[in-house]
Amino acid sequence: MALQVVPADPSDSGVTDLLFTAIGGDRSRLAAAVRRYRDDSAAHLVAAIVDDELAGVAGYVASQDHAVLLHIATRESHRRDGIGRSLLAEIRSRIPGRSVIAETDRDALAFYLGTGFEAVSLGEKYPGVERFEVRWAPASD
Repeated sequence: MALQVVPADPSDSGVTDLLFTAIGGDRSRLAAAVRRYRDDSAAHLVAAIVDDELAGVAGYVASQDHAVLLHIATRESHRRDGIGRSLLAEIRSRIPGRSVIAETDRDALAFYLGTGFEAVSLGEKYPGVERFEVRWAPASD
């Protein structure tokens, strides 16, 4: 498996298809996300390519002391192949010395915990849906 992580074009249809799954199938939120990645210089979008096929995408906003992971999704045929880990590793390499923060649900919590994040419950932000803030901090020297 030849994997590379490269900058992604937010207007590419394969990228938007994966973003759509990360957003939960909401077209208006997808349009807002595409605009943000296209127009906001602090927002970055990366793609994982496996053997010339788009396998995953991740988007984040970087600040001076941390990055907020906005979206991450892998193509169903590539789940459990390490694509998400590779995307997170690429983001970490682009923001050395800074932490990464995300918000997630219980379904994705094990993924984040397995990649070195710590979690704090945010409670039921939506009826019947517990949300979590997950945070990865770089190792101290």
